[in-house]
Amino acid sequence: MKTLIATTLAASLVAAPLAFASGTIDDARRAVQIGADYGISHFHSIELEDDRDDNGSMEIEGWVNGEWYVELDVNSDGSIRKEERRKRTDGPWGLSSADTLGYIEASVEQGMSRIEEIKINARGDIEVEGDDADGCELEIDYRSGSLEPTHVDRDDRS
Repeated sequence: MKTLIATTLAASLVAAPLAFASGTIDDARRAVQIGADYGISHFHSIELEDDRDDNGSMEIEGWVNGEWYVELDVNSDGSIRKEERRKRTDGPWGLSSADTLGYIEASVEQGMSRIEEIKINARGDIEVEGDDADGCELEIDYRSGSLEPTHVDRDDRS
């Protein structure tokens, strides 16, 4: 029994880095285009996966037609694997596709080379998480309406 537990624990520790996979900058741009083509007018979050199990899948969340909140799971070929819609009455808010692309580009200028997630909250705080060219974690915070970072957190792997 102890051997089984130890084996399971070791396997989960080996697989753990895969849970925090990220996509290329082009993958992030493509996710915005897929969401916009679907009809998302206000993006809440985009999450990119590049591990083998997900084959480069992405999760895109936002508003469609002003009253529907949608969550999309998208395959690497751009096809929608799963769609969930909820009717909401609190009105659309989030980032336009142009604004989302702007924060992607601003993050690239800060040294980001891979993106794990872009998200905005109701207060207008935007967070872009990913990695720099050396594979170090990078988290950049913005305030809606400004492409100037409010905070940059770099994991230097010291």
